[in-house]
Amino acid sequence: MSQARFELKYRISEQVAQELQEIARFHLEPDAHSKDGEYIVNSLYFDTPLDEDASETDEGVVLRSKVRLRCYRQSPRPPYFLELKQRYGSSITKTRVLLDATDAERVANGLAPVNAYRNDNDPSALDTIREVIDHRTMVPRMWVKYTRLAWTSPWGDGVRMTFDRAIEAQVIEPCAALAPAEGGWIFPELDDRVVLELKFFGAAPRWMQRLAHDFELERCSCSKYGLGIFSLDRSPVISNLVYAS
Repeated sequence: MSQARFELKYRISEQVAQELQEIARFHLEPDAHSKDGEYIVNSLYFDTPLDEDASETDEGVVLRSKVRLRCYRQSPRPPYFLELKQRYGSSITKTRVLLDATDAERVANGLAPVNAYRNDNDPSALDTIREVIDHRTMVPRMWVKYTRLAWTSPWGDGVRMTFDRAIEAQVIEPCAALAPAEGGWIFPELDDRVVLELKFFGAAPRWMQRLAHDFELERCSCSKYGLGIFSLDRSPVISNLVYAS
């Protein structure tokens, strides 16, 4: 289990995003694992048959969790990570295990991984994720894809600033292949907004606090998975997936 981190989300215009990116250059550096800090995120989200994760986000449940299979490529291919993201208010912890292509394919079809215990993973981490999946009877539900521009602190203190654009979602069909279909993507209603996330351990650095104040940023809950479910109208009525907090 990783150390708890705070994640604050905002919906901002492209103009504000460009201004904030210029400010970020003075305090942070582009994510070292990508070209100029930009990369594609593909995530396959799990949920219950009643879309309880999406509903809990809508209701603002303080303690909630999400399970997803994630890779950082234009289209899904190794390496894959099975993640459990647990939230308590604004505090986040993540449990992550590495999967090979065989296990990723199994997980995408709702099956348990078979090789994960041999991939230098922490067995307790995999057990924790599987317990959540099994306890809530979770199944693969939806692919979510977007482009992320990430800035990170050069001081190793975990401070990050990310800008997410071009968000797309696609329901996974039973017995699906690991890769989503070429067509069938929908675009969650975000009014051409960029999703900004400020991430840090403990307290936000002063420059980040000043930035939020000067630009009058208003925090919101903005679940990309929840927005996808809402846009497809395939779940119980969810009326307020983006709300002030």
